[in-house]
Amino acid sequence: MDNGVKKEAGGSFNPFVLIGIVLGIAAVVTAVVAQDRTEKNNSAQESVPASTETGTVQVSVALPGLEPEKPEVDSSKEIVGDVLLSNVPRADYSYSFNGKLDDAVVVTRTDEEGQLAAGAYPEMAEDVYPLFTEGIEGDSLYLDGSYGVQLLGVEALNESYTISFWFRADEMFDWSPFLMIGSHLMDVGGSQSYLSFNKKTTEEGEEVVPIFNTIDAAFNNSCEVRPSMDQKKCMELNEWNYITICVDAENVSGLEEGRAMGYLYLNSELIGSDEVSVLNMNPESVKAYLGIGCYDDLFRATYDEIHIWKQVLSESQISSMYTAYINPRSGG
Repeated sequence: MDNGVKKEAGGSFNPFVLIGIVLGIAAVVTAVVAQDRTEKNNSAQESVPASTETGTVQVSVALPGLEPEKPEVDSSKEIVGDVLLSNVPRADYSYSFNGKLDDAVVVTRTDEEGQLAAGAYPEMAEDVYPLFTEGIEGDSLYLDGSYGVQLLGVEALNESYTISFWFRADEMFDWSPFLMIGSHLMDVGGSQSYLSFNKKTTEEGEEVVPIFNTIDAAFNNSCEVRPSMDQKKCMELNEWNYITICVDAENVSGLEEGRAMGYLYLNSELIGSDEVSVLNMNPESVKAYLGIGCYDDLFRATYDEIHIWKQVLSESQISSMYTAYINPRSGG
């Protein structure tokens, strides 16, 4: 006689057994997840450097679009390398020649037979490529005696100005301009007005270099600033030199009409001062050349870091520029 409950073959099913099995499986899963999290946390802690305070970790997270702001650079000051010269105003025109001609073009002066022409304006030569070599800062421009370079964008320098550049000559010829800026360059005795740096040889056979020349037909002025040191030959071949000229057109007291004072520096040291011509360049026809002019022989030389300011720099500012180039860590 049964009690109303049907028994299946194999015995009865206990619900408490099922509950035990489920709990066991859950415990195993929980242990595996906990172990995985522990391993990941340990790995993350090993990859992040701990701070000097015990038990703390410094974590830096770069969020998209929230990169640190770069400090603003004072665009009104000169920068040499990575050094901001706080006491030197930014130049009005700069040419650095770091492997390319920015705002400059190659020019030649040849006749129909391909020979060097005398009495002709240099013309752009698209089939002649500029040469570069190691410079004072980065690359420098090398002229091999077959071409010159015209600097573009230079305006008339009819007031005060300062010009500085690094220069190394393999050869130099009398009157051949290292750098020339002017207008109506071939209108001798007419409206010619220009400045230039070059070399001259005296009647006694003494080489004088560098010389700064100014010629202005409006006042029939032809002036030059020579080195006043006992040793007139201030520049040697195959050596870098930092040449600077300052012309102060505002300080003309006691000078003849159309004259100003010019100050010539070599490697930031004053080597000569004298009267120069106040120029009257035609703004529409200003030309600026390196290593070439309208008449004289070309030569081999290297140029770097040309700067032109439409104002007079002080001796301390000139020194700051020179020092920054020879000692990049220094600043003004």
